[in-house]
Amino acid sequence: MVAIRTKENLIDKIAQDHVWRLREISELKNLIETPTISELRKRVLCRAGIALLYAHWEGFVKKSGTYFLEYVASQKHNISELRSNFITLLVRGQIDRASESNKYSAFDEVTRYIIENQSTRAKIPVKNVVDTQSNLSTTVLKEIMWCLGLDYEFFEAKEKMIDLKLVGRRNHVAHGELIEIDTDDFFEMVDEVLGLMATFKNLLENSCVTESYKAA
Repeated sequence: MVAIRTKENLIDKIAQDHVWRLREISELKNLIETPTISELRKRVLCRAGIALLYAHWEGFVKKSGTYFLEYVASQKHNISELRSNFITLLVRGQIDRASESNKYSAFDEVTRYIIENQSTRAKIPVKNVVDTQSNLSTTVLKEIMWCLGLDYEFFEAKEKMIDLKLVGRRNHVAHGELIEIDTDDFFEMVDEVLGLMATFKNLLENSCVTESYKAA
C-alpha cells in the first residue's frame, strides 16, 4: 500500500474510493430505469438500493476519513502545531488509564505529557479512529467530524434525512422488515447520498489543501 504523504496522494486516494461508488450507484439507477423491467423488480431493487446507498455512504466516510488521518499523521508535525482534537486522539489511551485510576494525579500525567512534549512529533493514531459503529447516525457522524477536525455544520440541515430516511430505512431492510420504497423516493435518496458524499469529500480536500488541521 502506497503511503499517503502528499496532498496529491490524499486527493487521489479519496477520488479513487469515490468514483467506483458513484459508478455502482449509477449502474443500479440505470437498471431500475430500464423500460422493460417489471414493477416487482423495481420494488425489490429500490429496497436493496437503500441498503446499498447506506453502505456506500458509511464506507466512504470510513475509508476516506481514515485516509485523511493517515495523511495528517504522515506530515510529522509537532504536538504544538496541531489542533486540539488531534492532540486528544494521541493522548486518548493515557486519558482512559487515568479515568480508571480515579485519581487527579493520574490526569496530571496527561497534562504534563502535553505541556512537556509540545516540540515532540505527534504520533496520531489511525486505526479504528473513524468508527462508524456499523450504524452511521448523525450522532456518530458528528463525533467522526470532531475527530477529523471538520465542520459538522454542513450536515445539520440533513439530520432528519440521514437518521430517518437513510439509516432508519436501511435498518428496516437489513432486519428483513417490510418497507415500501418507490422509484421516485429511491431516486431522491440517490441524489441526497451523492450530495452527502460530495460534501464530505470536499471538506476533507479543503482541510488538506488549506492545512486547517493545524493549530491557528
